[in-house]
Amino acid sequence: MLAGSQLRLALTSGLAFGLISVAVPADAGAPRRTLELVGFQLFESPQVNPIVLNATGTRLFVANTTSNSVSVVDTSNNFAIATIEVGLDPSALAVRPGANELWVSNHVSDSVSVIDIAPGSPTENRVIDTIQSVDAQGVTLFDEPVGIAFTADGAKAFVALSSRNQIAVIDPATRTVTSRLNVRAQEPRAIAVRNGLLYVIAEESGNRSELSACGAAGDTNASTACTLGLNDLVSFATNPNLPTKTKHIQTDPDVPDRDLFIFDTTTGLEVTTVSGIGTLLNGIAVSNAGRAFITQTDARNVVNGNHGQTLATLGNRTFNNRLAAVTCSGVSCGAVQQKDLEPASPTDATALATPYAVALSGNDATLVITAAGSSRVVTLDAGTLNVLDTLDLGSVANGDFGQQIPRGVALLSNGLGAPMKAYVLNSLANTVAIVDVANPSDIFQISQFPVGSDRTPDAVRKGRIAFHNAFASTKGTFSCGSCHPDGNTDQLLWRIGGRCFLTGCGTEDEIRSTMPVRGLKNTLPLHWDGTLGDPFGGGNGSVGFNGTGGTDCTLGDADGDHDCFADLVNGSLSGVMCDQSGTCPPGGNKLSLQERDDLATYLAAVSYPPPRSRRPDDTLSTPTTPIIVANGDGTPSAFTASASRGFSRFFVNVGGAVADPDTCADSTAGCHTLPLGASTNSSTLAGFDVPTMRGMTDRFLQFSLGPTGPVEMQAQASVNTTITLQGIPFTVNAMEAPIQWNAANGYREITTFGTAFLLFQIAYGTRPLDIFQMFEEASTGYSGAIGRQVELNTRTTTSGIALLETDTLLAALELADTRGLANLRVVGSRNFGSGLLPATFSFRSDGTYKNNEETVSLTRAQLVAEAQAGTSILTATAALRSGLQVPGIGVPQPLLGIGTGLGVTGDPPLPNFVSGGASDPPAFTAVGTDVRTNAVLFVDGAPATGTITCSAGITGSFCNNGNVSIDLAATPAVGLHLVQVLNPTGPLSNELPLCVGTQIQCR
Repeated sequence: MLAGSQLRLALTSGLAFGLISVAVPADAGAPRRTLELVGFQLFESPQVNPIVLNATGTRLFVANTTSNSVSVVDTSNNFAIATIEVGLDPSALAVRPGANELWVSNHVSDSVSVIDIAPGSPTENRVIDTIQSVDAQGVTLFDEPVGIAFTADGAKAFVALSSRNQIAVIDPATRTVTSRLNVRAQEPRAIAVRNGLLYVIAEESGNRSELSACGAAGDTNASTACTLGLNDLVSFATNPNLPTKTKHIQTDPDVPDRDLFIFDTTTGLEVTTVSGIGTLLNGIAVSNAGRAFITQTDARNVVNGNHGQTLATLGNRTFNNRLAAVTCSGVSCGAVQQKDLEPASPTDATALATPYAVALSGNDATLVITAAGSSRVVTLDAGTLNVLDTLDLGSVANGDFGQQIPRGVALLSNGLGAPMKAYVLNSLANTVAIVDVANPSDIFQISQFPVGSDRTPDAVRKGRIAFHNAFASTKGTFSCGSCHPDGNTDQLLWRIGGRCFLTGCGTEDEIRSTMPVRGLKNTLPLHWDGTLGDPFGGGNGSVGFNGTGGTDCTLGDADGDHDCFADLVNGSLSGVMCDQSGTCPPGGNKLSLQERDDLATYLAAVSYPPPRSRRPDDTLSTPTTPIIVANGDGTPSAFTASASRGFSRFFVNVGGAVADPDTCADSTAGCHTLPLGASTNSSTLAGFDVPTMRGMTDRFLQFSLGPTGPVEMQAQASVNTTITLQGIPFTVNAMEAPIQWNAANGYREITTFGTAFLLFQIAYGTRPLDIFQMFEEASTGYSGAIGRQVELNTRTTTSGIALLETDTLLAALELADTRGLANLRVVGSRNFGSGLLPATFSFRSDGTYKNNEETVSLTRAQLVAEAQAGTSILTATAALRSGLQVPGIGVPQPLLGIGTGLGVTGDPPLPNFVSGGASDPPAFTAVGTDVRTNAVLFVDGAPATGTITCSAGITGSFCNNGNVSIDLAATPAVGLHLVQVLNPTGPLSNELPLCVGTQIQCR
């Protein structure tokens, strides 16, 4: 944690300017007699151990991820006795041994809530502390926490920081992060401690598969033949299908495969790693003897990976659903034992898709596993791994077969350690099933009860179930969510039905990387060209699956783009989800018309979370306030990057070696155009379609063929290289040292991204670090304040440094609320005169915090003073605005694209003011999508005075897919600036760069 003086300096300098320029709505002073409701957004955060029992088994705790709360259930009667408001998207729970504390990781808030669970305590079932870590700018250093584990004495805690591939080591006594363990693989989530060892599994551990490409030096392993060389990377840049080339998906022994990490809990040193466990690893349980049981799916993408093969070769089985077991002791682990949970020819009746949660009985004899995709519970003999019994959690008779999607299990054992009851969290049905497992060979459901308060709109909720329901596939063994875990990507290449009709293309399926589902809204054509039907056609890809059938995707009609999402659903269900040896009609043969329609609604609703490196005051890092680029081991390097310079390098022509395209965001050449970096039928790419670039910082497999993914290609980019482009040889400098390929560190998103600059340095004359940082901070529709929390207790308000950090962060969250970007709530315990009682306050426009009845009004200073005195323990959270709902349901995200009559900054032709300093610059035109007529202007993250006028395409209260005129009241300083609009109570738009001055001054 950095010094408070640094934090205060970084934030207050922006706060002072921001407060001056805030435009207060006309009705801002009107009294609010009730607390503002919290808005909702579906971020598809993962769950790891979302349901746990206390030590005595008398209390059950459940993480209600979509309602930002934890339920406390009395197991004697299964009644919920408390619902505790925590941070955004609580994902994992753990009871601290010997301390009567429940720890909750909040995946979007980047924090851990500490809840007092001591019976009879004045603060029982209330949050008493919040653990987090921020840098000098208020940016989280605790990104996307998931799994939590404690040493046996509860004196040390470990939290998996999934997006940063780290484990935070926490001192529970001081609630501070004391160190970090580097995980040399992607997405550590589920963790466990046993016998002084910390077990960590990497969710995206991979299976050593890659494109059959290599660097100029060739493949270092003779068992894998290169079919694509460095020159093909150049060809890929203009014709991504590489139609005349032989392309394989193959397993390369050179690719690191580290699935399980073992750390010493005392020293923090990595003891050993284990390979060969699986591709996507979900849950872990460890016996007293150190035997780890891991639920996982193993990808079969190399089964049809050879050039010339098709989807049919997969036989409608994309993954093997397995349990792996390995025993670790001392400094070594034994051989990995694999158990296929399904028979060789599974059916709906025998499928056990997506093994997820796992629990081990107290006597280490029985395993209880949930098959999330099949909505089933499975018991196994822990010694032999033989399946003992299975249980359907729903039934056809009740009309809820396959709708539970269980992701959590808490197992109650008796005094001898024998299993008694399993409490199974049906994550998408919002219920807990109580299963009798006393006889593991004959398990049955005793009862079930509702839990939580899921605010997901009904159509989205039902579509979410269809997305994660494996019974949507012919053999019932995988779901859409199998390849898109948590709405993201499995980081794999597949042949799943894509077609290329260019000269030189054969009849085989084209290789395609899995794209994320998050943020699909407004990114038509929604996927790579030719994959399961191109909704727009074109010379490069097929219309409809296998080149047959039409498309129902029509823009501009009454349902907007809903039919385009339905088209994607039908193509996927009749393609990859359907057994190609049988009959596969449009939309497949498993889901009903209504289920498919709900699935289309869901696909348009899943959102990216707030950008992980955006500051709470929404300013960007600059060349004078840069970000230090981390080395592969997580340590800081001498290299820095800034998002503001990244925007200029991405959007402004800096003089590359090619005439067209001019920039990464070229509009006429059809690359990654505004507003969301997607385009269709690109002229530069031989008619190829380009999906969104959002989420690039969370994808180590990039581009349609993954040409920068092979380790040989990444190694090639780590040295100076000569590339011939348009007959001219160019020397390309090696990637910057901290992002160079290092097999010891494994795959990293920034290294894959940097490898592309083997070509991009030549074409665009720019380097990767600043552009990557741009993606780290670029808007996903939310302020950097969203989800941030501030704890108000004696720990955070007593010492000088802690008090300064608390005060500064709270001021930043107040500013976000004032600007209409967040709903700042304060929840916890306060002494109203008769002891600590539950209390909830809302930040109001007059700068005070008021309770619901408005009988209590406190300033920030008074809140802090009460916390110092110990008369209150409160947690402030910057929640979503009440009007913010999932796309298509509430206020949508406005978007800004390139309009007409713009400037001279190259392509894209950005809006351009000739010089700064004019009091009233001319208006400029942009293409607006879903911009409300009362939208508010922002420049460089702060509200700006000006007007927005719909000049065309008005639909109701929106400037919908038409021109908007933006007239700023004052001209910003010379240089590149970023314009955004905010729909009141809704999301922020993307950034539209504005150049003030010459092209050179905006670089």
